[in-house]
Amino acid sequence: MTNEPYFLDANVFMYAAGAEHPYKAPCVEILARLEVGELQAVINTEILQETLYRYSRLKLPRKGIQLCREILAYSLAILPVNEDDTRLAIDLFAKHHQNGLEARDAIHAAVMKNNGVTKLLSVDRDFDLLDFVTRVDPLTFEA
Repeated sequence: MTNEPYFLDANVFMYAAGAEHPYKAPCVEILARLEVGELQAVINTEILQETLYRYSRLKLPRKGIQLCREILAYSLAILPVNEDDTRLAIDLFAKHHQNGLEARDAIHAAVMKNNGVTKLLSVDRDFDLLDFVTRVDPLTFEA
């Protein structure tokens, strides 16, 4: 087990809970490793909001609620999004949005930077724009 935790993007949970897809099995495996303590992980409060929002937009609010409850059952730290994170996220978005950085991902990255988390499990390639984030695609993850 590695000492530094991975930040888990919302898409890891959503792919694991979703229909058959090339990312489903790797994301299920990541969560299985988290469950047995082979993987240390953190999220922030925005991951839960993002999950609820996505499933609400799909007209599946109950599924979003259930998935958030399942996320909360894992042994992982849930970091807040504070004022310093918000200010940094705005700066990151201002600098990188033209190259594809998404607003929510800027928030996740700011929380990571301000909490000393450098490793991220995510399918989102926009994180690759940031020199302080090492994104690992779930398809290539090896604990």
